[in-house]
Amino acid sequence: MKRILILASNPKGTSVLDLDREIRDIREGLRRSPNRDRFDIEVRGAVRPIDLRRAMLEVEPQIVHFCGHGSGKGGLVLEDDDSRPSHSYYFGY
Repeated sequence: MKRILILASNPKGTSVLDLDREIRDIREGLRRSPNRDRFDIEVRGAVRPIDLRRAMLEVEPQIVHFCGHGSGKGGLVLEDDDSRPSHSYYFGY
């Protein structure tokens, strides 16, 4: 079974995103798939940098989907403890 980790973050002060809809669309698309039994979805919301690291270690996903804002080459915009934009998290590949 492949694990999909969905990380969502929409910090205060950034444009409002419909993260629930995006997550629902992913779940529904997978539910209609003939391969639905091959996947398990784990969702984490209001993601802070520490939450991202913990989720990666705990879930050990094969697929990661991020719902939120990015800052170009700067990476992902996550939340701080007050739900405000935190530093960007960059995955250097």
